Amino acid sequence: MLEVMLAIAITAVILSFIGMALISAARLNTLSSAQNEAGNLAEKKIEELRRYSYSTIESGSDNIDDFSRTWIVVDNMGKPRIKDVELTVSWFDSKHNQHNVTYHTVFYRNAYPYK
Repeated sequence: MLEVMLAIAITAVILSFIGMALISAARLNTLSSAQNEAGNLAEKKIEELRRYSYSTIESGSDNIDDFSRTWIVVDNMGKPRIKDVELTVSWFDSKHNQHNVTYHTVFYRNAYPYK
C-alpha cells in the first residue's frame, strides 16, 4: 500500500511539472506571436513614412487593434538632410504587463530633386 501511495505522489509531482511547462510554453507562444505582430506593424509604418515627401515626415501616433504605435522624428542637426526616426509599438498582455518593440531608422533627403 505504501508503494502505491508513493507511486501516486511521484506521478502527481511529475504531472504538475508537465502542466507548468505547458502553461509556460503557451504564454511564450502568445508573447512571441504578439512580438511578431508588433514588428510587422512597425515595419508597415516605416514603409508608409518612406512614401511621404521628406519635408512632411513628422512625429505622431496611432492605434491598431490592441497595439499602440508612436514615432518620433528628429531632424539631425549635424546633417541637414537626415531625419532620425524612432518607432515604438506597445501592447499589454493578459496580465496587464506592457511590452514594447522599438525600431530605429534614418530617412535621407536626396540632393535632387528636393521634395
